[in-house]
Amino acid sequence: MIRLRSINRIFEVGEQTVHALDDVSLTINAGEYLSIMGPSGSGKSTLLNMLGLLDRPDSGQYKLDDIETSALNDDALAAIRRNKIGFIFQAFHLIARLSAAENVELPLMLAGQQSKLRRHRVLETLSALDLSDRANHQPAQLSGGQRQRVAIARAIAMRPQVLLADEPTGNLDRQSGNDVIDVLEALNRDGLTLLVVTHDPDIGGRAKRRIRMVDGRIESDTALVAKHARA
Repeated sequence: MIRLRSINRIFEVGEQTVHALDDVSLTINAGEYLSIMGPSGSGKSTLLNMLGLLDRPDSGQYKLDDIETSALNDDALAAIRRNKIGFIFQAFHLIARLSAAENVELPLMLAGQQSKLRRHRVLETLSALDLSDRANHQPAQLSGGQRQRVAIARAIAMRPQVLLADEPTGNLDRQSGNDVIDVLEALNRDGLTLLVVTHDPDIGGRAKRRIRMVDGRIESDTALVAKHARA
């Protein structure tokens, strides 16, 4: 589903050249659950932005569903993001003046979906995340965990194939954070490809595949081996 080959992303910071991504190659199959960990400045968020088509590589190849993305114009990239990729961020990024339902409806509206379909999809998505009774509440009237679940609902309203989560529990207490990860893992069990960037080793350790980055490179890529109970 996702194939990166020799991806490089270089930034000039003052007189210093920073290799945010240094010859990164990575293959991710549909339905996988990955965590991306590493110290600050290791390239985690840059990698996530690259996977989400929010940034372009300076060199290398990125194929998503066998589509070579590096040659696409901005409109084509936006269409792929809208239809295939959902984003969740640490800061929620909800619009304060809109209700939970209106925040979830926004990407559907921008995609030009009819109002009847939008309303049905919004109610269905909020119900799936146990937010039906908060549909008319504005973000300031919600707890941190509820706001992040609204952000998740907004991210999956377009039924994406890939969900990218950048420190999704960073602004939450431990219990709320675990509740949010439970929601994300349930979506993964339903077939959604899930990538989570996190500094939290407990959160990262829950993923079935764990990638550690250092200095813009993938230092390790470890799959979790299931343990079979003895008969």
